[in-house]
Amino acid sequence: MLVAEVTENTTYFRQDIQGLRAIAILLVVIYHTGIAFPGGYIGVDMFFVISGFVITQLLSREYARTGTLRLAEFYSRRIRRILPAVAFATIGTLLISVVALSPFGEQQQVVDTSRASSFFGSNLYFYMQDSYWALAENPLRHLWSLAVEEQFYLIFPVLIISLRVLRVKMQSSAMRISLLIISVISFVGSYYLSIGNQFLPKPELMAFFGTPWRMWEFLVGSILALSPTSRRSLPRVATNLFASISLIVILWAAVTFNSFTVFPGTAAIAPVFSTAILIYLGTTQSAATRFLAIKPLTKIGTISFSWYLWHWPLIVFAHRLSPNSHYFAPISAAIFSAGFAIISLRLIENPIRHNPDIRGKRALKLGVVCTIAPILVSVVVQFASNSGLGLQEIKNDKIKMSSFTDVHDCRIDKGKAIPNCDFNEYGSTAKRLLLVGDSAATAISDGVAAATSALGMNFSAYYSYGCPIILKPVSKRTHCITTFPEIEKKIAEIKPDILVISNMSSIYVDNVSRGEVLRDQNGKPAADVNQSINIWISMLREKINNDFKNQKTLVILQPPMSNMRELVLLQKLFDEKISFKTSEIRNRITRAESELFRNYKNFAVVDPATTLCDGVNCKQSLNGQALFYDSLHLTVKGSLLLTDLITAELEQLTAKN
Repeated sequence: MLVAEVTENTTYFRQDIQGLRAIAILLVVIYHTGIAFPGGYIGVDMFFVISGFVITQLLSREYARTGTLRLAEFYSRRIRRILPAVAFATIGTLLISVVALSPFGEQQQVVDTSRASSFFGSNLYFYMQDSYWALAENPLRHLWSLAVEEQFYLIFPVLIISLRVLRVKMQSSAMRISLLIISVISFVGSYYLSIGNQFLPKPELMAFFGTPWRMWEFLVGSILALSPTSRRSLPRVATNLFASISLIVILWAAVTFNSFTVFPGTAAIAPVFSTAILIYLGTTQSAATRFLAIKPLTKIGTISFSWYLWHWPLIVFAHRLSPNSHYFAPISAAIFSAGFAIISLRLIENPIRHNPDIRGKRALKLGVVCTIAPILVSVVVQFASNSGLGLQEIKNDKIKMSSFTDVHDCRIDKGKAIPNCDFNEYGSTAKRLLLVGDSAATAISDGVAAATSALGMNFSAYYSYGCPIILKPVSKRTHCITTFPEIEKKIAEIKPDILVISNMSSIYVDNVSRGEVLRDQNGKPAADVNQSINIWISMLREKINNDFKNQKTLVILQPPMSNMRELVLLQKLFDEKISFKTSEIRNRITRAESELFRNYKNFAVVDPATTLCDGVNCKQSLNGQALFYDSLHLTVKGSLLLTDLITAELEQLTAKN
């Protein structure tokens, strides 16, 4: 579990494990604030090892005491320990989302995630998602790891009982070897999926979110728990050395790993085995063990589960409400969430967990209540968000949010009939413009359509969500594999006088939330943002040289990042402007793209930042109307604001020989 499981017999309580939990949660929280530890996500892997160790010890001691494994009692403890805290945090997140997130998709995403989380299936939910927001900005994203743990808890006791049926003794070497074989299979699968071996769809995401491929991390702790304790007698010099090195390795991984590290794969070995070594040596009197047992760390370890539940939602909301504060908002949210964790621990978790009357049928009833309560709240939130909370101006804005290409259903998608989005307002002799790309293309479509009208050009538009004009970055997405040839076919059929391309480049260059790191021609993954940008530019250059070298092309770059939403209750708290520095990654990408496109005389470039930004700040709204409907996409109002800029570039491009 993400926090200590204190048994009825406090003899087994280990302060060093509480300290390990503190290290793990501190790494995760600091990582999420963005101030340090780019590899702080390894804290989750530390939790997995600790969970495997603690749960296996509980089962082993119960078996030694009673001669059997009482699954009903085991799951009763899990219900008491986990579900009330998760339900409380989920309901709180749902309610805050009503006032802090957009009712035009974001609140609905939180609703869907909360339902998946209530049944501990959020890891599967995120694996199936194609939405950038669902993976990167969702305030319930962190619950994927809890789902993995609960799925392990469902599987592991049954696995142990199955091995016992085969007469494998609990503390025997045969039991450890059996678990070792399973863990090796799990690790090998994790490794091959992590490096992109496509024996399953979306392999990198499967390696990250899939319980079978994370199981080896738990089993390392389980094997350790079943090992003879007498083997832990080592010379003091050796225990100090190994324990200190293990702590250093964990710190090294947290500092040197980043979002481009191929993970879990072989990279997970460092934090997993370092955690295991520290647990193994935890009963010794090494300096590292004494450090882990200091009171501040054990206190943090005690609230680690609740802190984990609350820290990420509040950090997401803090970023939303104070986008220009840089580190102050997320740090404040992280500290504030620790207060929520203490309240949850004292008022909800401990009273329920330590209540001896909640077992058997009562525990089952508690589980049902904790599952249904968030779902009922999600129904209310869904109704409220879909209705615009009864505010007529919000309903009107929702109608205005639909772009030109959305209204005319120009999306090409797997299993869907190819739409007809060729508009011939100016007759067969007029020049024709074709707009293609991903969701950036549909977001900009109103501005492009208005520009073609101003110039008397016929307009065609076709796009596919999450699929850029280059296939390589998304070659493992089944819907892109299907839709990409259709877009290519449309370009060949229409033979446009001017081709307009718009891609949301940053989600491919920095698309670590999907686990799809760009790879060079030799298949080597990018190690950082700079390498990823270089690979992206190389792919664009190859595409242009092969297909568009002689095609008049206007590229509309990705707009600057935004934090503005069409919010209902907190909209007036937002600044109309956001710092241009917020778009740092986007700015680096678009500069590199612009330099590339300038090398082609038949290419022109529109940078939305030219209109939206002054070099210091960028507009998020104008005259009370939002220019963005999420962090990446322009509203119709925002798109139309670029009409003059697009028109001017099209005029110059048309005049070129």
